Amino acid sequence: MRPYELAIARTLRYAVGSIAVVLLAGCATLTVVPAQQLQEQRLTPAAEPVAHIYAANWGVYLFKYVPLVTGSLARPGVPRFPALFSDEVQVDRLVEKVSAESKQRGGTVLTDLRTRDRSYWLSWSFILWLNEFEVSANSSRLP
Repeated sequence: MRPYELAIARTLRYAVGSIAVVLLAGCATLTVVPAQQLQEQRLTPAAEPVAHIYAANWGVYLFKYVPLVTGSLARPGVPRFPALFSDEVQVDRLVEKVSAESKQRGGTVLTDLRTRDRSYWLSWSFILWLNEFEVSANSSRLP
């Protein structure tokens, strides 16, 4: 290939990658496994199981701190664009969502609350970061 063809191909690759990130990025997920699917397993010894609840949210950030596209906890599965000044990719917001879902289903106790934090630089973009948080917990009801 000629040098100018390589430059065009490289530019096109970055443009297509950037457009794909903007169109596909940012997602919130809320998954609930009800007690009926736990095969009569106990989540805690003294309480009746309600559900296992998992929530995740991630988004694309400019220089790691300015949200561009994030997931919406109010509408899981629907990206929020533009997300400037409305960052929902935070552990405390996910814990709040898991707690609210547990309470809505009649749970009174959350156990085994686990969090996971991932953040990494999208090297092909030079300026974009992907931030992701996950929270899961077991919901039970005390007698």
